[in-house]
Amino acid sequence: MSDDYNVLVVGGGPAGLAAAEAAARRGVRTLVLERQNEIGYPIHTSGGTWIKDMQALGIPEHLYHPVKTVYFLTPHREVSFQYNPAVACVVDIRGLYQHLAARAVAAGAELRVRHTVEQALLEQGRVIGVTAKTHVSERMTVHADVTIDASGFSRHIGVRADMGGAFHRYGFGAEYDLYAPNYPQDELFLIMGSAFAPQGYAWAFPRGNGRVRLGVGVIHPDNDEDARVYLDRIMRDLPQLAQRFKGASPLEYHTGLFPSEGTLPAFSRDGLLLAGDAGGHGSTLVGEGIRFAIYSGQMAGEAAAEAIQAGDTSGAYLSRFDQRWRARFARDMDIAYMINKHITAYSDAQWDSSLDLLKRLTPAQAAQALRGDFTASLVMGVLARNPSLIATGGKRFLDRMLERINKPVAVSVQ
Repeated sequence: MSDDYNVLVVGGGPAGLAAAEAAARRGVRTLVLERQNEIGYPIHTSGGTWIKDMQALGIPEHLYHPVKTVYFLTPHREVSFQYNPAVACVVDIRGLYQHLAARAVAAGAELRVRHTVEQALLEQGRVIGVTAKTHVSERMTVHADVTIDASGFSRHIGVRADMGGAFHRYGFGAEYDLYAPNYPQDELFLIMGSAFAPQGYAWAFPRGNGRVRLGVGVIHPDNDEDARVYLDRIMRDLPQLAQRFKGASPLEYHTGLFPSEGTLPAFSRDGLLLAGDAGGHGSTLVGEGIRFAIYSGQMAGEAAAEAIQAGDTSGAYLSRFDQRWRARFARDMDIAYMINKHITAYSDAQWDSSLDLLKRLTPAQAAQALRGDFTASLVMGVLARNPSLIATGGKRFLDRMLERINKPVAVSVQ
């Protein structure tokens, strides 16, 4: 079997589906190959994100649950921030992915589930498509002018096309999706400290109708802890959550991997683009990927369609995607990675101290920092509310942030 397409997307996650919609809307023949039996399963992410971005991306309100109270817990500290209206939310993962899939199909893209990509096809250094196994175990070949690797953490095509090896540093997360009748559905928790999330963090994310996602994420190989063993301990032993999880029971169990090495040096080569986690396009600050995957996919799909319509699918032309992505996201992603590397090895005492700092911020400043929207005014606001930082090592770290914020992003325009 052999098929020819303008754009081939490997992976039916948020990046791949957004790329397919963007390419198809520009009139190019587009195909998505997804290895699972259905879009949006299994779930590998907690779904925490921001209402502002869901609105900007055109996601219907019924697919995300707003949260008005955000709690931060460290071993000996607790601080909460109130938001009215809500700024944070938890998405319906399966519903969101299938919504994105429907948008891609409506735009003219084709989707094939249970199709497993096996090899990348290269011709004189150019990626020209893939081989795959169909849902009935037949082998097929798909040729494409541009292939978009949106296969997530595994980066099936990027690795085979010598665009970097497998990710070495990564977050490993384990999560229960519980029915928790006593859990307030407008309270979100972020939990730090060695007892419940060594060199990582834990979370409790309500998603409406009595459902709550309780998870733990740790960074490997920074440590060798198994996130899975902490889930029941949090429900049982954390005082702030024990009563809230009274009578709760898990209905689903999820695990996931998230690249924590920063962005890749390049996302394009002749005939190939990398989007979403495959390109390291998520924020390592808190392991947040969904909104960035959708933005990245949209940009990749647009760039692929433009290259096809221009008759030039060389790496030089496709690098417009790299340039546009870096112009919009590189600075904040670099700072997020810098912070991630800084706080991963925090002791319990350091986490307590960080919460002493955090509680002096306004709710808007706390949300801006957590969202990873780093500006000079935010850093100066942190200093203004924490003057003791001037005499400590914290001032030096904030100076590094300011230096990165003020450094121009190197973007060449073709």
